[in-house]
Amino acid sequence: MMFFRIVTGIKTHFESRVTEWFMGLTLTNYGLGLVGANDAWANVTAWQGMTQYLPENAWGWLCIAAGLARLLALAVNGTFADTAYSKYSPHVRGITAIASAAFWFMVLLSVSAVATAGNRIYPLPLALELWCIFHAWRDTGRAKAASDGMAH
Repeated sequence: MMFFRIVTGIKTHFESRVTEWFMGLTLTNYGLGLVGANDAWANVTAWQGMTQYLPENAWGWLCIAAGLARLLALAVNGTFADTAYSKYSPHVRGITAIASAAFWFMVLLSVSAVATAGNRIYPLPLALELWCIFHAWRDTGRAKAASDGMAH
């Protein structure tokens, strides 16, 4: 029964949140590529801006955690909209979008140190995250306005 409620809830809001779902999955998947024994960031010069703060593996786990938190918030937001804890899911969506945008911005700055294809591709996830930030915080405002309207 719960499985069907989750699937139905996600389906109901999926179209309006498709970019957020995509970016949550992208960040999680990117993080999975960074964890483990492999060296995904093989070009030391390009990734020096990132690795001066944390090792590649730690960045991977942070990406996975932020991506999964966002996906969970999206599932709660779409599925349990009639419950008390869904009240904060737009905030979690917004916070994880800000964290993700900060990550992609740092990646862009890091790879800009050398001529790589990343200079051309990494602006895209950053731009999509800015879109997600706007929509998540717009939803936060709408939820607050709706609850204020109910309180009066």
